[in-house]
Amino acid sequence: MSIRPGYRCVGCALLALVIYGLPVRADIAGSVHDFSKSGWSGGEVCVVCHTPHSADTNLVESPLWNHQLSTTNYAMYDSATLAVKPQSQPDGTTKLCLSCHDGTVAIDSFGSVTGNSVISGRANLTSNLRDDHPISIKWDHQNQATNCANCHGTHTQPFSTPLPFFNGNIECATCHDVHSNTVEPTLLRMTLRGSQLCLHCHGK
Repeated sequence: MSIRPGYRCVGCALLALVIYGLPVRADIAGSVHDFSKSGWSGGEVCVVCHTPHSADTNLVESPLWNHQLSTTNYAMYDSATLAVKPQSQPDGTTKLCLSCHDGTVAIDSFGSVTGNSVISGRANLTSNLRDDHPISIKWDHQNQATNCANCHGTHTQPFSTPLPFFNGNIECATCHDVHSNTVEPTLLRMTLRGSQLCLHCHGK
């Protein structure tokens, strides 16, 4: 049984440092993913997604995961112009994002308690991902002279560019940093001004 509000996550910042081996990010406080002011969060920031005890350890890329996952089937993006097809269903860190953003699981469904606060508006992607940027897909450069990780890094090492791959795949977290709100209101890792984010991969 996972931890529900009432248990204080006093070691969350230290926990992040141990897991990632990176400087601790405090940017999530005050961001759109800071639910500490919601009545159902118990005033905590971390516990909606992570717990130091009784976590779901089945997900390799989800440190001490605490939020209920979605079990829905998704309609994935596809196009005749894609050199590599997406996987049949989302994988990796994208599954974590969709545990709130497909609208089938309440935001306050964590710590083995089912909530009723469902995400709404544009943040609700639904299970139809045909109209969203492809995720859980390998990016096939036109001229692969070097290993992709040499440019994009991985989730287990410091990123050499702002847009990391996850097990070689483009996932939601490639473009969005769920723990930050410093670049754009949509948690983007790079600005959209001048299409900088898009042109980082799609340069002409």
